[in-house]
Amino acid sequence: MNDTLEKLEAIEEVLQQVIVTINGYEKKEVKIPEIRIPDYKKELCDISVQLHELKQNKDNVLIDKLSQQIQQLDLKRQPLKQYRFLLFPETNQGQYYKIVFGRLIPWGILLMGLVFLFALAQKGLDVWRIKEYNQQADQYVKAWNYMNDHADSKVVKKRMVEAWEKANR
Repeated sequence: MNDTLEKLEAIEEVLQQVIVTINGYEKKEVKIPEIRIPDYKKELCDISVQLHELKQNKDNVLIDKLSQQIQQLDLKRQPLKQYRFLLFPETNQGQYYKIVFGRLIPWGILLMGLVFLFALAQKGLDVWRIKEYNQQADQYVKAWNYMNDHADSKVVKKRMVEAWEKANR
């Protein structure tokens, strides 16, 4: 008989802990993503019926409360899975801002500066090439004008004009 009473008391303690935990979750509305909660209604009802049968001589108010609370539970309802895009974290803000302002922003600015310097160097190189080309073209024009001005015969001037026309076609 003592073993039975000890077992009954142990079962009562477990049931009370389960009910306290379940009531706490109902109040908090904890949303656990994609966790299937097994249906223990039948097992809990069986335990309460067995307790009822064993404790017929004692006060059954607590057992009746437990059985009513078990029947009121709705374990079929599953929590909804949420997908959210957070711009700023809900937790560990210090670590987030340390990474953003301590690492990402300075490296981003450095990368943008290097890209700008590369583009500037490329433009400068293009300008330098054009300047070199223009200097060579100016030398040829100066040589042409000098030869045209200092040519003694009309034959040389005529051949220079013909060459000029051929080059400009």
